[in-house]
Amino acid sequence: MEKYKRIVSFLPSATEILFEIGLGQYVYGVTHECTFPLEASKRHVVIRPVIDFDSMSGLEIDEKIKELSLRNQPIFALDEKLIKEIQPDVLISQNLCSVCAPFENEVVRANGVLGYNPKNLILNPRNLQDIFKNIIKIGKEIGNLENAIRLRDKLNSRINDIQTSLESTVNKEINDRFPRIMCLDWINPFYLAGHWVPDMVVASGGLSNGIVSGMDSRQTTLSEIEKVNPDKIIIAPCGYDLKRTQSEYEQFDNPRWRSLKAYKDDQIYLVDSNSYFSKPSPRIVTGIEILCRILHPDLFSHLKVLDKSFIIAKR
Repeated sequence: MEKYKRIVSFLPSATEILFEIGLGQYVYGVTHECTFPLEASKRHVVIRPVIDFDSMSGLEIDEKIKELSLRNQPIFALDEKLIKEIQPDVLISQNLCSVCAPFENEVVRANGVLGYNPKNLILNPRNLQDIFKNIIKIGKEIGNLENAIRLRDKLNSRINDIQTSLESTVNKEINDRFPRIMCLDWINPFYLAGHWVPDMVVASGGLSNGIVSGMDSRQTTLSEIEKVNPDKIIIAPCGYDLKRTQSEYEQFDNPRWRSLKAYKDDQIYLVDSNSYFSKPSPRIVTGIEILCRILHPDLFSHLKVLDKSFIIAKR
């Protein structure tokens, strides 16, 4: 039985989970990023960024975020009138990243506007297993635990199938060694993708370079990338879809970048990060399958990933 009937989700990945396990009818308020499934985009948007991300370059976004953080100014604006009308009995939030989704300050503001403190379910996944644990946590705290367990098991089954395929090819010609992978979740400046992304690389049969599972994404340099000189580079800017990623990458040009092994071998890939990499939702497993197609295309040609979920970057 559901414990809460009026949910406001400040976390897009939690919104996806709620709909996946059959609790979408209780979701009354969401963020501007809660666009999947389609039904979620029809819910009231109670919070939006104060920055017009669509009109800014990656560098401008990075500089603006740093400026707001330095001045201790909010990144998100709460629709106070709307959240008062909703009168939620639970908020779902995170305090892992102040940029990716509403943070602790937004929850405090919401409580002040409401005049009471609804239940605050905090989700802070740092790795792949934490994402699966959060599915169960939502099931236990909100409801439909059986559906949550079923969803987690289904996702684990897909990953187990991948592991079985990889193990069957160890020491065989098709996979005599795992490729060295570098995933970048920003390119101006460069950031190495952390948290669950290194787990995704390992699960898909790659060696993650420069960062380990659970670590925050961190800024890096072209010199460090040159030193590693990975076999394949995945460009997955946080919050960008494939079209935006392609546009951002096409504006980037550096002679040193063109000297990289991955560039020369046409092994730089652009992905739909917003859907499959940057949000700790069930679609992360699709992201792993996308990496499988990139890292081992012959072995995983049977995996049906969505069209336009990734492309090879043009030289």
